[in-house]
Amino acid sequence: YGIQKMWNLIWLLKLCLLIVTSDARTSNILKVKMPHGGILIGRYLNTFSGKGIRAFLGVPYAQPPIGSLRFKAPVEFPLWHGERNAIDDTYKCVQRDPYRRDIDIEGTEDCLHINIYTPENATVNSKLPVMVFFHGGGWQCGSGIREFYGPDYLMEHDIIYIGANFRLGPLGFLSTEQEDCPGNNGLKDQVMVLRWVRENIQAFGGDPKSVTIFGESAGGASATYHMMSPLSKGLFHKAISQSGTNLNPWAQPAHPGVAQARSIRLGEMFGCKLEINNFKAMLNCLRNVPAANITSAYYDFFTWDTDPMIPFPPVIEPDLPGAFITKHPRDELEPHGINIPYICGLTMDEGAMKSAPIINIKSLAQDMNNNWQRALSTSLYYDHHNERIQNFITEKINNFYFNNQQLRHETHHNLTNVYTDGWFFAGIDEYLRLRLLESKKRNKNVKIGPTFVYLFAQKASASFTEIFKGGRENYYGVSHAEELQFLFPIAKELFLAAIPTESDLIIRKRITELWVNFAKTGNPTPPDTTNDIPKWHSATTFPLDYYRIGNKDSTVTNLFAMENGLFDDRAAFWKNLGAHLTKLILKDEL
Repeated sequence: YGIQKMWNLIWLLKLCLLIVTSDARTSNILKVKMPHGGILIGRYLNTFSGKGIRAFLGVPYAQPPIGSLRFKAPVEFPLWHGERNAIDDTYKCVQRDPYRRDIDIEGTEDCLHINIYTPENATVNSKLPVMVFFHGGGWQCGSGIREFYGPDYLMEHDIIYIGANFRLGPLGFLSTEQEDCPGNNGLKDQVMVLRWVRENIQAFGGDPKSVTIFGESAGGASATYHMMSPLSKGLFHKAISQSGTNLNPWAQPAHPGVAQARSIRLGEMFGCKLEINNFKAMLNCLRNVPAANITSAYYDFFTWDTDPMIPFPPVIEPDLPGAFITKHPRDELEPHGINIPYICGLTMDEGAMKSAPIINIKSLAQDMNNNWQRALSTSLYYDHHNERIQNFITEKINNFYFNNQQLRHETHHNLTNVYTDGWFFAGIDEYLRLRLLESKKRNKNVKIGPTFVYLFAQKASASFTEIFKGGRENYYGVSHAEELQFLFPIAKELFLAAIPTESDLIIRKRITELWVNFAKTGNPTPPDTTNDIPKWHSATTFPLDYYRIGNKDSTVTNLFAMENGLFDDRAAFWKNLGAHLTKLILKDEL
């Protein structure tokens, strides 16, 4: 009995020592001293394989944009002293999700936070590459929170990964096209994130001189906006655009006068009428309207289904101090982004995000057939042209994609191609033509950074068309957003019953390697890359050299391959059509 008592005492002493040691370890490793002296306390997380990492969640980078700060550029978060917990990231910016056809409003205006993930042993001297992710969602919905864009896969590698929130919808992109509210505040929030990274990331083990911005859809378009904005110059060094550039029609700046007209209409909805051109009074009135009401109201700007897809896009601002952009991307190109390494690509069937719900929701398919001209011109962003030109464009689309057949289930892939090209590929193709070809014409001495193009073609075990209301029964293709489930654990939340296939797991392992290699070196397949995947060569001209990632055809055995000529006939069609130009003149009008 005495011996047993002694062993119990020894065990108790060991347990106490373990607790004390653990507390000391926690206090040392999970505390980061900021340059201004304040201390952040994070928490432990594990990656998919069980690797330990540190997470600092819900870290504010700007003051809450409430009260008088609503509709204004972000204001830096004040310096603070003492200790601050960074263990909760449940806050989203106020939003409503039209892509999932949600009616609920969620989120808060006090949302300008970031999540920072680091290896467990990172120190101020680690100088690890930094990857900053800007989420998609059409600048209307989404969030950088761990639930969707967590570190489970990317942090298998030694990097610093940051997920960011920024203002959305009218709260982030309202513009009067005047000094009182020039617009682009959601993008200016992103600039504030990058400034925060420059000033603070070394404390977490990151290298402020090796920052890669990457984003999907509107996040990808955001990356290209930062490549032209003077506010973003010098704040990042590489960029990745997944399924979006600033020349995609939904991402292009609003046509002159459109943003102002919509701001006036929004004010009228809440009794904040514009009087004697007094935008300041109108804005002050709107600042007293509940944020949820303002966010709810933008559904009233849809004129066919959930289109135009983005009623409050970026804008060209007056040429005043603090402007994010003052020229159209087609005119400005990439004044400081042309030299940096760049990855750009799309999924094989991007347009399934729109074609799937149209085909699956019978009343919507019927409405499209009955209102073909209005539906196409609105959703494909060419309704700014006069009626004659709209009819001309619609006829060309009918001939090229449908051979004048009616929309029905058997022609759903034709409709998918229309939206793949009209919403995504045409803008990406134009962007790459300007980067690779037009830049040289305008300045023969310009040095273009390496440009890596990809096509994501993996048929995954789950499809985002289910999220976009396409149902579970039919397969519509490799939809918009499909690659996200290979970079982030988003499928764990959205597709509970999906079990990844062996090829899915290979793709997941390799695509994270490609993205991280690029962040580290500017090359997705540097010389020391594993030999079981081909080298990814930079594109320099057209037809485009591109990297195929995955396949949806079971007869194709290689999951990665360099190929040439990306949808060339479809690219030529949209290039010649000119539907998304600000002004289009038919030949017989000259």
